[in-house]
Amino acid sequence: INNHDIAFYDSNGYLTVEDIHSDSESDRILKIFESHADNNFSALMNLDRTVSEAREIMKLPQIVDTVEKLQRWPVDAVMSQFLFKRAGSQYQHQAWNPHQDNSYPQVPYPGYITVNIFFTDADPENGGMYIYPGSHREPLLPFVATTSYRETAGTNPGNTVEVPPGYEKVDLVVNKGSMFIMNGHLIHGSYPNNSKIRSRPLFSISYVSKGIEFLVGKNANRIRISVR
Repeated sequence: INNHDIAFYDSNGYLTVEDIHSDSESDRILKIFESHADNNFSALMNLDRTVSEAREIMKLPQIVDTVEKLQRWPVDAVMSQFLFKRAGSQYQHQAWNPHQDNSYPQVPYPGYITVNIFFTDADPENGGMYIYPGSHREPLLPFVATTSYRETAGTNPGNTVEVPPGYEKVDLVVNKGSMFIMNGHLIHGSYPNNSKIRSRPLFSISYVSKGIEFLVGKNANRIRISVR
């Protein structure tokens, strides 16, 4: 990434980087995650702790270097989650409420950053994300604590916040093989997958600036993982 990318991230709270994986590599990795899915294609938490290929993605230099340039500080990984939004599954219509990722670990600003890697094209039709650019400048907002891991089908996850006035909702459209990086305070959510044939699998990795404390969490079980 270049200085323009860094300035864009600082201003908007997010950055999309394309071609982290080729189409064929995306397909290969997706098959690995699918091989560990249950019949409902429920979310997979911290598969990197048992599957080496997942851990290798967390440590990819192209990802870690980019995150550290944006943070201006070395980072550790703390957890990962794979969300399938599989067409035809009970989680197809999972739609995340507007939330800030840092409402979970609650680390000092701006020490928390999320990387989402997409294994198919993603847009509003197949359950893509929406964001509120610039909202990363907000503090941790009051939220309604909501079950956000393997929640009951038909309910929506995400520690729900009320979006302050002045922010415009933007639908995110990303290409297969891209990564979407966001500040832990950026308000965002996602749409239900209304496609009959298109899934929206993504691998979400959470990083923190080195030396920063964080909440372990009941389901996330965050631990400090060296990425160098």
